[in-house]
Amino acid sequence: MVCNMKKGLILLKSLFFTANQNITNMQGTGYKYLIDEISNKNEINIDNETLRNQLGYFNSHPFMINFIIGMWFKEYLNKGDPDYFKKVYGSALAALGDSFFWHTLRPLSFVLSAILAIYEPFVGLIFYFVFFNIFHIFFLWIGFDAGFKLGKEVISWFNYIKFNSWSKYGDLIAVFGFGILLSMLIKINIGFQVDLLSLVSFFAVLGFLFAKRLDVSLAFIVALILLLLIVYVRGM
Repeated sequence: MVCNMKKGLILLKSLFFTANQNITNMQGTGYKYLIDEISNKNEINIDNETLRNQLGYFNSHPFMINFIIGMWFKEYLNKGDPDYFKKVYGSALAALGDSFFWHTLRPLSFVLSAILAIYEPFVGLIFYFVFFNIFHIFFLWIGFDAGFKLGKEVISWFNYIKFNSWSKYGDLIAVFGFGILLSMLIKINIGFQVDLLSLVSFFAVLGFLFAKRLDVSLAFIVALILLLLIVYVRGM
């Protein structure tokens, strides 16, 4: 019965999932809102206590929420323990979503858009909007069906598509694109200078290495100190 719901309606409502995020229950209010809306539209009688419990603390990645909602209904209708798997997969999908959407897709979208924007700023803006949201909308679109079909085995779907590898390959493309972007900016604004390109490349690589091991802010401070030392020694 739940599978027959219109995906577009679920997607639209899930866009408001974090509208009332707060420090008390984080996304709990939005989670209860989605459960309430879907159950009402499909005439699923959820008892008041279960529904009230959904107002508790909940925090996950907003683009993954429909997988969890679908899984929750699957477990609830099968007399399982939906709240247990809600907690488990809320954390697991939060980690997966943060890693890909925030740490990989966002910088990758920026780098590719910036390269395009060098030639046509408007195209760069449109590309960023479309490229980032293709993944965003796709996951919200299929999330409920996948979660409802697979239930607590929904994590197997992410293993099947090798979702963990997406970040690794996305990072490689982003770093490669960042190098192209730096080279293009220097060539366009200053001209081809081997020393300058070498220095910029050195700091870019150093920054990436430190960012992998250290906090980003600390990596920036270390790189800044090294730059001052080079300026002091070379008198640039």
